[in-house]
Amino acid sequence: MVDSETSTSLSRVSRRYVLSTLMAAAGGTAFGASLGKSVTGETSHDPAIVAWRSWRSASRRAHALCRKQQRLETQLACRIGFPSVTLDDPALDEPVRIRSLRAFEALASSVPSVRHMRAFVEAELSAHHALWEDADGMLGYSAALQEEKVAMADEQRLADELFDADAMSIPGVLAKLEALIALDAPSEHSDERPWPQLRRIRAELTRLLERQARQTV
Repeated sequence: MVDSETSTSLSRVSRRYVLSTLMAAAGGTAFGASLGKSVTGETSHDPAIVAWRSWRSASRRAHALCRKQQRLETQLACRIGFPSVTLDDPALDEPVRIRSLRAFEALASSVPSVRHMRAFVEAELSAHHALWEDADGMLGYSAALQEEKVAMADEQRLADELFDADAMSIPGVLAKLEALIALDAPSEHSDERPWPQLRRIRAELTRLLERQARQTV
């Protein structure tokens, strides 16, 4: 454990965007409202719609578990702090925080005079890791993180099934488009091609669905 880099999942930019859009994609957007009105009869058996519903359920679960493990990780970080040791040596321009023996070895290769501190660094990291693991055992962070990994793998598997499904209707095509934007776009407002174009197509298809829904009333 001493040689591992403890990193926070709070900095996962792509995952953060996925989570911010998944719940909207699950029914809070104009698409979700239009889909609810338009999926009737034969459309409800569209393979893409069936796959989308399964993906949506998995996404909600992944969202909930990600929020859970992030909350627990934040509690651990506040209570224990991420395992590290700060080195303050005359040979260093400023104090350096070390999070693993690997990081220390990299520092020592460029500043050999700190090599004598290896035993101290190892002992401090081991002690800090022990505190982290004890608190982790009580809070259940690692267990929650593993649950999230399983849920994310399930989400990805169902997304692949969604994209492989044959859409038989406009709602089916739009379901696949919505999932694609939610999973892969760097942000909801990214102006990098092809995301503005795909968002426009999504809006156009949504309007078509709304128009069809009004005509059937």
